Amino acid sequence: MDKNHDKRQQFISNMLEPGNECAASGDNGHIQLWRRLAARLSPLIGDTGLAALHARAMRLVQADYPWLPAEQSMQSMDSLLDHLTNRLSSVDAVLAAEANAALLDTFSKLLSSLIGNALTVRLLDSAWSEESQQGNAKEQK
Repeated sequence: MDKNHDKRQQFISNMLEPGNECAASGDNGHIQLWRRLAARLSPLIGDTGLAALHARAMRLVQADYPWLPAEQSMQSMDSLLDHLTNRLSSVDAVLAAEANAALLDTFSKLLSSLIGNALTVRLLDSAWSEESQQGNAKEQK
């Protein structure tokens, strides 16, 4: 198995672990990961591309999570994330976490198929690492 594939899945697992700041913040943590990822990817693939990938990932995981209906990719990313927040908060927390992990994994696989595993891993790292978030905060000051 490709080491970047493993690393991509490891990033997702680490971000969803109970000790992680995002996981600790409950439903909002699920969406915080998506918002960080959207902020990093939007300048690269555009809002439309990001929304299309997200909608495609939703359609693919819908087979396992039928309560997570796919939305139209023509909606804004904020609208898609609001919809995801509503759907995840409507089910048990364990099921919501499982569905979110599957969605993140599927999304990152789709992204990887477009831009490659190595770049996907770098983007996940830059979007989700604490150092990156602290560095961005310093740059904005």
